[in-house]
Amino acid sequence: MFFRKKDFLSELSPDEQDLIRFEQVAVAYKQAFASIFLLFLGALITLFLFYKTPTVKWVGIWFTLIIISLIWRLWVLREYRTHLKNESTKRWEKRFYTVMITSALLWGWISFFIFQTANPLHQFFLIFLISGIASIASGTLASLFGLSIIFLTLLLTPLFIVMFFHGGFEFQMMGVLVITFFILLVSAARRIHTNIMSALISKIFHQKATQALELSEEHFQTIFKEAPAGIFYYNLDLVVIDSNTEMMQILRIDRDRMIGLDLNKLTDSCLDKALNLPFNGEKGYYEGTYTTMIQKLHLWITLRTSPMYGSNREIIGGVAIVTDITERVVAEEKVKHQAYYDYLTDIPNRVLLKDRIEQSLAHYRRHQSIIAVMFLDLDNFKSINDSLGHHIGDMILIETASRLSSICREGDTVSRLGGDEFVILLGELGDDPHIAATHAEIVAEKIHAVLSIPFEADQLEPITTSTSIGIALVGSEDQNADDLLKFADTAMYQAKKEGRNTTRFYQEQMDQWIKKRLFMENALRNAVKNNELELYYQPVIEIGTKKIIGAEALLRWNHPELGLVMPDDMISIAEESGLIVPIGEWVLREACTQFVRWRADRLGKSHIERIAVNVSAVQFRQSDFVDKVIRIVAESGIVPSMLELELTESMIIDKIDTVIEKMNRLRTAGIALSMDDFGTGYSSLAYLKRLPFTTLKIDRSFVRDIMLDKDDAALVETILSIASIFNLDVIAEGVETIEQFNFLENHGCAYFQGYLCSKPVQVPTFEELLSYDVQSCHTRK
Repeated sequence: MFFRKKDFLSELSPDEQDLIRFEQVAVAYKQAFASIFLLFLGALITLFLFYKTPTVKWVGIWFTLIIISLIWRLWVLREYRTHLKNESTKRWEKRFYTVMITSALLWGWISFFIFQTANPLHQFFLIFLISGIASIASGTLASLFGLSIIFLTLLLTPLFIVMFFHGGFEFQMMGVLVITFFILLVSAARRIHTNIMSALISKIFHQKATQALELSEEHFQTIFKEAPAGIFYYNLDLVVIDSNTEMMQILRIDRDRMIGLDLNKLTDSCLDKALNLPFNGEKGYYEGTYTTMIQKLHLWITLRTSPMYGSNREIIGGVAIVTDITERVVAEEKVKHQAYYDYLTDIPNRVLLKDRIEQSLAHYRRHQSIIAVMFLDLDNFKSINDSLGHHIGDMILIETASRLSSICREGDTVSRLGGDEFVILLGELGDDPHIAATHAEIVAEKIHAVLSIPFEADQLEPITTSTSIGIALVGSEDQNADDLLKFADTAMYQAKKEGRNTTRFYQEQMDQWIKKRLFMENALRNAVKNNELELYYQPVIEIGTKKIIGAEALLRWNHPELGLVMPDDMISIAEESGLIVPIGEWVLREACTQFVRWRADRLGKSHIERIAVNVSAVQFRQSDFVDKVIRIVAESGIVPSMLELELTESMIIDKIDTVIEKMNRLRTAGIALSMDDFGTGYSSLAYLKRLPFTTLKIDRSFVRDIMLDKDDAALVETILSIASIFNLDVIAEGVETIEQFNFLENHGCAYFQGYLCSKPVQVPTFEELLSYDVQSCHTRK
């Protein structure tokens, strides 16, 4: 029982536990006052009995101390009653402990007087007195159980010592009886303590229950009126007898129309069963749509009903709790839609597509009805997106989804996987593979036709695009959605490889091309670590002096099995895999270091003044790109103005403000910037004025035919004029003949690159070229 009450005590709050302790101390103080007179009387008799004995002196001292302790006790009791609130319960408890422990020590002292007299009556009286004090203390101090044990221990221990060690078997047995007596008193004190604690805890619980009862009606009314759910009561005739405000707000009616509403006349019968179940003593429940009778609102609700009882526990009606979950249901539907549909085009996404493919495959396994998966990728979409902006790209994707949906059957699925990748699932194509393939090919032709129609964009010329399509027909009952998507994707890559704007069906040999691509990507990951990458350098010649004044660093990959791998075969893989970032950093560091070495050696007659390094769009868009460039420049020791970074137009059109900020930081650091392949993009002139370029590079496609095509010649002349206006250097790429050289020289072009001087070469060969001028250089190509 004691431990059960202790468990209850642990359930009380700290304030309630403090109140229990206060009551315990109060009980102890109250009980201690009642025994003062009896203790005084016992001490007086003891003094009288020993008045004529040799120990009267010690008894007198003891008596004096007892009187002092009793007076002290009275003073403490008086202080407790008059100044209770001035000090904490813990302080009063400590004082009480001090008084009682002192009293126990003094009364325990008289045990040593027992055998100081030969009169058995005197001895019996002292034993009786000690036993009586112990018995009284076990009850009066029981509210503080720990104190009662201390008091009894200090009081009876001297008696045990005197009896057990006085001599003789009889006295030793009496000592044993003292221990037994001590155990009985402790047990009694514990029972009394348990009863006291039970009473105090019950008192607390009773007070709490009383307070709860007093507040219950107020709380109930508050809950009823302010509950976030609609609540109403109705009688056995299904007539509403009371309602809270929330219920009336859900139905959009006032109290006059709500009270007395006949639920038998509801136009929507979906609630009937839930409303009537309480009359049978059962609970009712409904969740779903509901159309209100008066305002004709279309809601999603939950309705919970329970019986309402009278004073004799008879059913007198029902209580209903209504929650309007319309917003939640709409939100859940929206989330569900977002989980299965593409956020931009609102057509099925990858998750829903794979589910529908698996369903179609299950149908194929039962009925052998062939399905086809068509994987589409818009050709050159990245260039359009980068140059014209994401808003134009998004418009094209939305329109593409609409056009694809318009040419497919209702049972087919048009989905977007992400980016410019779309997948069409064609089902129910019959059991003949040839007929199924023919139908898929017809759909592919329709796709090519509908996507060849130019896209209209605000304030822009119509945009023309095309698509590459890969088709995979189910060929085995073991195939799953991932297999078909992989096969169709492989066929699509083959279509791109063979010239784009075409369709290819999946064939087994296509896997070899995909595997080669994966092999290249994995090998490229180890290229830097294994020192397989190498920089070739192509000279930049000043036309006026016919001297090599710089070089463009070009990446090559010396693969141990594939041999020399050119940039066109690895850059796209590096960009798609993200490897271009560490590779680009290596190229920049290696080129700067090599240039500093050449400058230090002052090779030949030439003194090269610049080194050009190409920058990938993926690399340039890294947030820490500028910081890395500046760090590499500082670490390599190159003069910043001698480093030229070549940027393509596609990488600078998107997020123009961010691009300008990065370019300005590079120019502030002294680094030169050139626009590579100038004239091949969409809107170079619109941005040329805003971007801090130092050099324009004329694309080789314009230089190649300047002697044969008047348009190309005019275009080159225009570019040179524009560069002159903006005070920009110009480098012509792809110069292969003396005629091209002379044309450029006659029209004021300052620099050129091309096979007329040299193709890109390794470091030793380039160092040899530095000893020649251009007039002899082109004869060595």
